[in-house]
Amino acid sequence: MTQHSITIYVYGRVQGVGFRYHTYRWAKKNKLVGYVRNMNDGSVKIVACGNDAQIKMLTHWLAQGGPPSAKIEHVQSQFCEVEEMSDFSIRH
Repeated sequence: MTQHSITIYVYGRVQGVGFRYHTYRWAKKNKLVGYVRNMNDGSVKIVACGNDAQIKMLTHWLAQGGPPSAKIEHVQSQFCEVEEMSDFSIRH
């Protein structure tokens, strides 16, 4: 299957509410690889690699609001070069 990689910036109340942990758990459950990390501007960056269906599921999950404790106001995403990663992690 063709692998895709996407970089997503999520804005809103997404830091200090367990967003990275919930995203990590969701990504592991859905067999994505990549990482999630807090950014200095208050957003969260997600880099995810997977097949087309996995990427669509991730963007749909975020469009539906993501973790219950978060309040997503805006999502900005773009496809990027596929990076060699073997797991999904939380980066600091």
